[in-house]
Amino acid sequence: MIRSSFAVAAVIAVALIASGCTATTEPAVPAAPAPASSTTPGLQALPPTIVSPGQLDGTDIAVVIGTALVIAVEDGTEDQWHGTTADVAIAEFSAGGSDEGATFRPGFVARGVGSTTATLTAPDGREIRFTIDVVAP
Repeated sequence: MIRSSFAVAAVIAVALIASGCTATTEPAVPAAPAPASSTTPGLQALPPTIVSPGQLDGTDIAVVIGTALVIAVEDGTEDQWHGTTADVAIAEFSAGGSDEGATFRPGFVARGVGSTTATLTAPDGREIRFTIDVVAP
């Protein structure tokens, strides 16, 4: 009887030790979400083209379709700049300003391949004229 009690105790001890040594199936720290895969392999978002107003006057500037030409204006004046384009199907002005705590710079959204003249008007009324050439990636 002592042997059978000893055997039962040994089996219980081995079971307790083994259960303490097994790896857990749940991570101790939640795993980070997996990055979303693109439906089109090799496509990545392209960054905007960023320029200061002084770099634009009288120039031709190339912008990749589907991206934007962002104007790096002085902080606090983002909503005071205005712009136009001759052909909004190629590029369209996007006003700057603040929205829900975020500040957006003014710029032009590249909509279609081609060229269009553009005008950017500074807060003091000075006009900056240039050409936007929207190109394929």
